[in-house]
Amino acid sequence: MISRLRGLLRAIDRESCEVDVGGVSYHVLLPPSVAERLAERPLGSEVELYTYYYLQTDPQKAIPVLLGFENRRQRDFFELLTQVPKFGPRAALRAMALPVATLARAIEAQDLRLLRSLPGVGPQRAKDLVAALEGKVAGFVQVVEGEAAVPLEPASEAEADAVDVLEQLGVPRADALRRVAAVRRDHPQVETADEIVRLAFRLG
Repeated sequence: MISRLRGLLRAIDRESCEVDVGGVSYHVLLPPSVAERLAERPLGSEVELYTYYYLQTDPQKAIPVLLGFENRRQRDFFELLTQVPKFGPRAALRAMALPVATLARAIEAQDLRLLRSLPGVGPQRAKDLVAALEGKVAGFVQVVEGEAAVPLEPASEAEADAVDVLEQLGVPRADALRRVAAVRRDHPQVETADEIVRLAFRLG
């Protein structure tokens, strides 16, 4: 089993990357939050990923699939997600659109509104996440070095208005919160909802 890769980043998109290890390129599927951070690195830089390997089967064949995470903590959280009924590896990977700490807090707080805005998570799956994992993810709530937690609620009235506008324009709440938090981090001088929305759309 492949449990970790260290090599050169050769390609990156919103769902996957290619890592060159000694001349052999591995195609690795990524959670949205990890893909976003890796995209900030220049091609050719060294990366290290904790990996999860499984066989995707259909009636005719079995396809080996490799998933990648920045640390063991992310991979452990992913494995917990796969324990939720009808939540396979692909669905669990897509749902990790926010930092682990934020997702764990949402589950512990039973924040169904945030959970159902995650990619591939509707009302019933949000309830299933809480039912299956509440009380099991408290250890993931703490933010670790290199991972910024996205607040479950906006930090100001202007941010709340900006999140509402983004949702009205079709941006899922989880993504809207992430973008607004990024604007606050990178542009702390911005104060109005209109400015926040304008900058948030640049992050799309």
